Amino acid sequence: GVERTGSGGQKSRIDPGQVPRPAAPVSEEAKEWFTKGLATNPLPPSGTPFRVVDDGNCSPRFMRLTINQFPSTKELAGRMSLPIAVSIQPLAPIPHDEDQVALVSDHSQGPIRCRRCRAYINCHVRFVDGGRHWSCNLCGMSNAVEPDYFCTLDAHGVRRDAAERPELSKGSVDFAASQEYYNRPAMAPAVMFAIEVSATAVRGGLLHATVQAVRESVEAMSKPGATDPRTLVGVLTFDAQIHFYNLHSDFAGDTPPMSVLSDVEDPFLATPASLVCLKDKLANVLKLLDALPGLFANTQIGESAAGAAARAASLALADNGGRVVCVFASPPTLGVGRLARLDDPNAVGSDREKRLHGAECKFYSAMAEQCCASQVSVDLFCCTSLYTDLASMAAVCRATGGGVHYIPRLGQDNGSSYLRLLNELKRTTLRPTGYEAVLRVRCSAGLAVTDYFGSFHKTPEGDIELPVISCDKTLAVTFKVDGDMSGERSHAAIQCALLYTASDGTRRIRVHTISAPVTNNISAIFKSADLDALVNVTSKQAVGHCLTHSAESARQSLVHACVQMLFVYRKFCATNPAPGQLILPESLKLLPLYTLAMMKSKVLTADNAIVRTDERVYMMDRVLSLSCAETAVFAYPRMIPLHSLAPDHGVVMANGEVAVPPAMSLSGEKLDPAGAFLVENGESMVLWIGTECPPSFIEQVFGIPGIPDNEAPRLVLQPRGNALSAKICTIVDHFRQERPSCPTLTVVRQKDAFEPYHMCYLVEDRQAHIVSYVDFLCHIHSQIQTKLTESPPESPPESSPESPPESSLKARRKPVSKLA
Repeated sequence: GVERTGSGGQKSRIDPGQVPRPAAPVSEEAKEWFTKGLATNPLPPSGTPFRVVDDGNCSPRFMRLTINQFPSTKELAGRMSLPIAVSIQPLAPIPHDEDQVALVSDHSQGPIRCRRCRAYINCHVRFVDGGRHWSCNLCGMSNAVEPDYFCTLDAHGVRRDAAERPELSKGSVDFAASQEYYNRPAMAPAVMFAIEVSATAVRGGLLHATVQAVRESVEAMSKPGATDPRTLVGVLTFDAQIHFYNLHSDFAGDTPPMSVLSDVEDPFLATPASLVCLKDKLANVLKLLDALPGLFANTQIGESAAGAAARAASLALADNGGRVVCVFASPPTLGVGRLARLDDPNAVGSDREKRLHGAECKFYSAMAEQCCASQVSVDLFCCTSLYTDLASMAAVCRATGGGVHYIPRLGQDNGSSYLRLLNELKRTTLRPTGYEAVLRVRCSAGLAVTDYFGSFHKTPEGDIELPVISCDKTLAVTFKVDGDMSGERSHAAIQCALLYTASDGTRRIRVHTISAPVTNNISAIFKSADLDALVNVTSKQAVGHCLTHSAESARQSLVHACVQMLFVYRKFCATNPAPGQLILPESLKLLPLYTLAMMKSKVLTADNAIVRTDERVYMMDRVLSLSCAETAVFAYPRMIPLHSLAPDHGVVMANGEVAVPPAMSLSGEKLDPAGAFLVENGESMVLWIGTECPPSFIEQVFGIPGIPDNEAPRLVLQPRGNALSAKICTIVDHFRQERPSCPTLTVVRQKDAFEPYHMCYLVEDRQAHIVSYVDFLCHIHSQIQTKLTESPPESPPESSPESPPESSLKARRKPVSKLA
């Protein structure tokens, strides 16, 4: 690379234009990817279009391994420093052009399982003895085949009916559960809405927006075939008191009978008839929703008992189970669950930080245990800019399969917060969901599960329990090699089994199985590494580390892991590397970039000026459940220019996709003062307008000739009857539709007071004492060189004749002494 002057005037041999960056997504037809070729056919990046053909391993939409070849020995596993882990999204949405997961319901005695390890029969088991026995691919146990399941084998030892049986030919399958999997009759889907009606909620527009969202949700749920006909719905409202409504009987007038609970210190179910069958009582539910804004229009009550209301809503669901959706506009100041802790933004980087991210109020942790026992999940929509202590409230969401939704600028921005509340509340109630879920991960002998990372309730037996699991929920599982796998076995397997109640009321077991080769070749292991899964797993581990230690400690653990992986590759896999080169394996060439990007994210940033305490806690909660694709864009956002759109940009193509400009590197050097740029990370979008942006662009997009100082955040993006405006609106809508959440859009003008708050997305620049991307690569190289000097020479493990592809960067500069 060319010589470049870096910070401090030091000379760098790294050319910023040559450092590895994510490839820009290409708008093209999705290519087919066959799951059986996992070891030889690299996984497609999770954020690109691809069409999965399940021919013997589960889809990467459901499970992605961090390495797609397992180390054969405990020694090799310890030496390679790559984590053995899997990212699991059990109910991930499947595109319409792919085969849906098949339902197997012809086993009267339930799914066939191994007698020893209890693994489910799958396409990797081996039938022997003429088809009368099958050998478990996890533990090797020989199991007898029941007479009604017997089938002869062909000349290759394969059952003749294997192609017709999904459990013997597919990597993913749903088994219909037999009675032994029922503790009680399958619960009816149920949702209890708890809506704040205080003066703050009314004046800020929260009540109106929530009523609209709930109305659209229940109307969608009531459509034939949309959900189980038994679906139950209830509504309660709260301010300093809790209001229950009897929706069972038809009522005269606009408002159903109301029961008021004044004792918010010990909430109970004042009206047992709070839940109604939506199919039968839709008119009553809609009538109540229409009446609420007028009923509380003149309220003067300013306090909130949100904690007590959430508890009361959970009691209404206790006998059946279901979901609590609680929307509040002010922190809980009354009743059980009231929060008194004050914010301490200066705690970041100090010994007090750990306490700030942990629950101080134990009410919500105790409520989580009670909700798990009664199969109730809790979703909290926090719509206040005041400090709330979400760290305490989030405990009940994480344990029950719900989520925290943080919308602090409702009523204070350009309207995109209203749109976010509307869309996220509807998605929470309408997305594909499983109920009464229990998840267990099993693995081949020689492997052992070490830990789980994500949002869930873990039982003493090691099962993962979730009263509700949505299609968006993702968790990570790590493994260790605890035995020799270098014998006759050529493959090892991981199996995830999810017992759940589907939205149609049937009890099912969804089983995902993935089998990968076992090898003693460390180069082959590095070549098989999957960056998307690695980033997903390590980000969840970093959040766990942040919750138990500090953000600083989590940042340093990420750097250490990155250095160690690249050091091992350099030492054992690189071919004749020059001392002045940073060697990056092709599969992990973006690892330093994503490591640095996560360090600068609002989860781990050292700059407490750009992230509030509640926002950081919310971001932690989100990362714990993000999929691989969402984690990648959260860490390294997408930035595109809007001032130079090509004729086909912002146009819906034949395949339904929208063509967008190629993504740019995230550096301030790319921001042209005469241009406009859109940055999005799945959680928020920023439309940056340069000071020299032509007035014609501003008028076409915003309908005004110029932007007054510090007024940009209030600008509304909407179609204005011209092609440019229509294209930009189409791109923004497309980005929103791609994401599980509905990102808010903020317009920022160059050099305005708000600009520094939103420039944190430019992760390649130096920020808050965390170095730039180029400097970070130099630091990584320096650390590796130090380790090579200190490390005693070792005999390298067996390596392939042909080393994996790699990238090299010249880096000759003084080491960076401090990263954060």
